[in-house]
Amino acid sequence: MQFAGILAACTSIAGCSPLRVAEGLTAGHDFALTRDIAYASGPRQRLDIYRPRPAGKVFPVVVFLYGGRWQTGSKEYYRLLGHALTRRGAIVVVPDYRLYPQVKFPSWVDDAAAAIRWTRDNIGRFGGDTAQIWVVGHSSGAHTATMLALDDHYLRRAGLPANSVKGFVSLAGPVDTIWTDADVQTLMGPREGWPATYPRSYIDGASPPLLLLHGGSDKTVSPNNSVGLAARIRERGGCAQSIVYRGVGHIDIVVALSVPGLGIAPVLRDVLQFIHGGAKKTCRAA
Repeated sequence: MQFAGILAACTSIAGCSPLRVAEGLTAGHDFALTRDIAYASGPRQRLDIYRPRPAGKVFPVVVFLYGGRWQTGSKEYYRLLGHALTRRGAIVVVPDYRLYPQVKFPSWVDDAAAAIRWTRDNIGRFGGDTAQIWVVGHSSGAHTATMLALDDHYLRRAGLPANSVKGFVSLAGPVDTIWTDADVQTLMGPREGWPATYPRSYIDGASPPLLLLHGGSDKTVSPNNSVGLAARIRERGGCAQSIVYRGVGHIDIVVALSVPGLGIAPVLRDVLQFIHGGAKKTCRAA
């Protein structure tokens, strides 16, 4: 309870990251970490790899795309997420990517595709199963993950064959909305191009399985995004499921994924179930 209280207090303090506080209070070295591997030539086109200890097995791979309103963020903040998933038998790849104002849409989507291409080509050397690559994104990173899921031209342009990614998970993503905030309108480019930035523009019923998770108390991105997009995909015959966690906010959901012991919501459980068979169930139920 004291741990949870400290995290809750942190959310009300400007500049205080709940994940940073949790990392400072939690010890854990159950993983091997390889930092700053280049997946392309730019200074922000680097990734970190978290691997379970001991090695010797082949593990499914989660590529995690963090949020930050397409303007901020760093792979350095996700040690706890790496710890949580490696403890449960997954390799985690966390790439940095280019951000506004240096670039505009779709540069970060192209970067994510390039990071996934690097992962498919190289993760076998780190004990990863190249046939079991999953993409998970939070907030703006969830928007990127969903774009990759529904518009496969990004992955194809990166040189990836069809079905290179087994499934996608969106956490609190702005995935079924219209852009109303001035900064987001600017970074998404000219108004006439906005339809190309909306995941719903690409629903065809043929995309990989998609799990959309959202907090019911999210004041930053309405949970209607996840519920609405999942319904649209199912209407077209696709594989999608949405889960809304009562009382969970926008940051809470990624804290719940990274620090499951807090008991905020069963986000980690639901992601792992999706990876270990739930994706197939989602398709059968669609």
